[in-house]
Amino acid sequence: MEKIRALLDKLRAHLDKGRALLADGQAWLAAATPRERRLITVAAGGGALFIVLIVWASFSSAIRRAENSLEEKRLDFEKISRLAAGYGQQEQERQLLEARLRQSPPALMGFVDGIARQAGVEIGGMQDRGVVAGGQNGRPRESSVEVNLGKVPLDKLVKLLSDIEHSPGVVRVRRLRVRKSFDNKDVLDVSLSVSAWQGS
Repeated sequence: MEKIRALLDKLRAHLDKGRALLADGQAWLAAATPRERRLITVAAGGGALFIVLIVWASFSSAIRRAENSLEEKRLDFEKISRLAAGYGQQEQERQLLEARLRQSPPALMGFVDGIARQAGVEIGGMQDRGVVAGGQNGRPRESSVEVNLGKVPLDKLVKLLSDIEHSPGVVRVRRLRVRKSFDNKDVLDVSLSVSAWQGS
């Protein structure tokens, strides 16, 4: 109880000092000249404006920090979305490739001969190299043929290559060498290696 009384006494003393200062200020203001009152009013207005500016600057800074944080989160979300979309596409391509690898590859010599006939290209020679790679430790087995074409127009060569690349299964042109024919500069002498893959 004594501590509470002591605190109350101190509080009353501070209040009395505050009232005394306020009364002194009012008395001084009442005795001040009009010029002094204007100066006090201008100073009080400047102080109030300064406080408002500080509050506004702090508020604006907080808003900017919040906006920057939101922008960073939006950019992170967009990056994650792009990565997720890219992963989904790559996963779909992987599954498609695995499905194509599970298919039985075409008999390459007959396949290339048929494609060449459809494209109107004459095969000069073809050599079956058999299985050239893979087939162990889960690696796809690669079989290959070497093909020589003589006097092929460029448009027919392009069609032949496109038909080979878009065939069922996984069939690709692994090597391609092209040179102008000695007899006719408008046609090409071509040698290429065609490979097919099958899952082991």
